[in-house]
Amino acid sequence: IMAMWRCDVSFQIKLLTIISFIIFTLVAADNGTKSLHLDSTTETSPESPVTTLPPEPTTTIRPHSEDGYGFVNVTARVGSEIFFDCRIPLSEDYVVAWSYVSPKTGILSTQTVNTMSFGTHRTASFQAPNNFRLKIGSVNHEDEGIYYCLFLSALKQVKKVFLK
Repeated sequence: IMAMWRCDVSFQIKLLTIISFIIFTLVAADNGTKSLHLDSTTETSPESPVTTLPPEPTTTIRPHSEDGYGFVNVTARVGSEIFFDCRIPLSEDYVVAWSYVSPKTGILSTQTVNTMSFGTHRTASFQAPNNFRLKIGSVNHEDEGIYYCLFLSALKQVKKVFLK
């Protein structure tokens, strides 16, 4: 995995572009997603498999679906701290991106690439041997939405064609 860190930025941007294209074409599929809902109570509906955080602002949660691949609903208290884990296969080097879709706008935005974050509110870290973690500090209402963990092998390439 350390070879991945030595990839130049332009290579990671190209891979991120490919990842963004893939997410736009597969956004209807719920695999590998986490949905964050904000609530002012700690109660959940009996029909909904929702995990709720207690009111302490430093609480953390690590959601997992039963099969490891499905859609997970998480309810967080405003002001809490939350972690989403993304465990990847160890067989290859990967570029990993956490992306977010706002339910208000439907716009996809990339929050992190590997451990590089595009801000301080949502940050990424790596925990050996294979976990790329997204941290949302001091959750607020603008954090509500769907989070995707995307990973693309740096060893596999999309076919490139140059037409002159």
